[in-house]
Amino acid sequence: MYAKVFLITAALVIAPAVTQADVIVENTGTPGFPGTFNYIGYNAQNVAFGQPVASQFLAFGGRFHTSPLSDQQTFAAQTTVTATQNGHSFNVPYNNSLPDPNLFFRTIAYDPSLTGSWSLSVSNPNYAAATFNTSSIPAGLAQPTFISGIALSGSSNTTTTPTITWTQPTYNPPAGYNQATRVFIVDLNNNQQVIYRADLQNSATTFNVPADANLSLTGHYGVIIRNDFRTADNATNGASSQSYFDFTPSTLSQFNGPVYVPVSSVNSVGQTVYSFNLDVSHGQSYNLDPAAALGYIFSIGGEGPNFATVTLPDLGLSHPYGLYVWNGTEFVFAAELAANTLFDFGLNGVSRFQVLGIDASLGLDPNSSTAFVTQVTFTGDGVFTGTMTAITAVPEPSTWAMMILGFAGVGFVAYRRKSKPALMAA
Repeated sequence: MYAKVFLITAALVIAPAVTQADVIVENTGTPGFPGTFNYIGYNAQNVAFGQPVASQFLAFGGRFHTSPLSDQQTFAAQTTVTATQNGHSFNVPYNNSLPDPNLFFRTIAYDPSLTGSWSLSVSNPNYAAATFNTSSIPAGLAQPTFISGIALSGSSNTTTTPTITWTQPTYNPPAGYNQATRVFIVDLNNNQQVIYRADLQNSATTFNVPADANLSLTGHYGVIIRNDFRTADNATNGASSQSYFDFTPSTLSQFNGPVYVPVSSVNSVGQTVYSFNLDVSHGQSYNLDPAAALGYIFSIGGEGPNFATVTLPDLGLSHPYGLYVWNGTEFVFAAELAANTLFDFGLNGVSRFQVLGIDASLGLDPNSSTAFVTQVTFTGDGVFTGTMTAITAVPEPSTWAMMILGFAGVGFVAYRRKSKPALMAA
């Protein structure tokens, strides 16, 4: 009898206390931050983001953490997420950023056979493995329209907190889907790190960059404006169209008024081309913001109104620009044009003009659409669908001959002296 009592007592002493272990869960109940997601994305082209052509992709993943909540950075560093569908497996890396916590995110090139549900296996050596399933992307889901007419405005006192405006296309999402507009600010000098995110109302066409985005006057920033439609449940699917542009805050005060930002691409010979799509009115000034290189070719494109006048920015050059107009066959010299000086193209205007004379020593990046704001007016009302092509190579000898006729005296001597490294490099 005593032995039995002893054994029971011993068992009571050595048995461990039973506690609730931490488990891996997905985000729930946080609007805009679903647990799992699976959607089709459409990218507009933008050279500064490393996207010279438009593209289509699939995006999938989830937001996972422990419950009860633990050290999320430690958890994420030790966690592996694998997505599996139709015999294909992909690692889904941790992609956390300040405004979007607990994010594991992966994109792949669009493949119509992989629009179904992904099985997401989440493993961590300190927790029991967990599996979550995304919803499938319905067949025939239409592409949301890209936003257009992007412009930035900001005086010398507000250039680090500019106002962004755009034209929001009319789009009625399918039944069961909600439309949303989201703005992401990324630091292009820091591996495209997302530094700010804003979820806007579906009717929004403007966004004021707040002070806590901590922009620098001389920084190079990218902005993504995303036109989304998503299902309302936590396992979100849908489609997104993403429009991109980039800017440097200090350039926004070169001229009064908003600066219209182009879409950038690369043509068949490797030149960066900036394209616009905006309504214009006769006599109204428009500040166009392409990249800066050695020069530009400006064209109205389509059947829009001609250029009526042009004013070029002050880059601190010791000489005037060389302005050339298209005569139907070639560019011919028109004038030496000083910075901040209006040039009138005449009654009928011109469909194309060229600017030369930007010193290579300035090091202006042809893939950054923020360093050379050009102010133009038009001869009539219409839609400007024109382009600007950055000139990054030394012009042909015949062009140099025209420039020699146009530049005179000390100004031209100074130009040749500053341009010599570019000629030697060529």
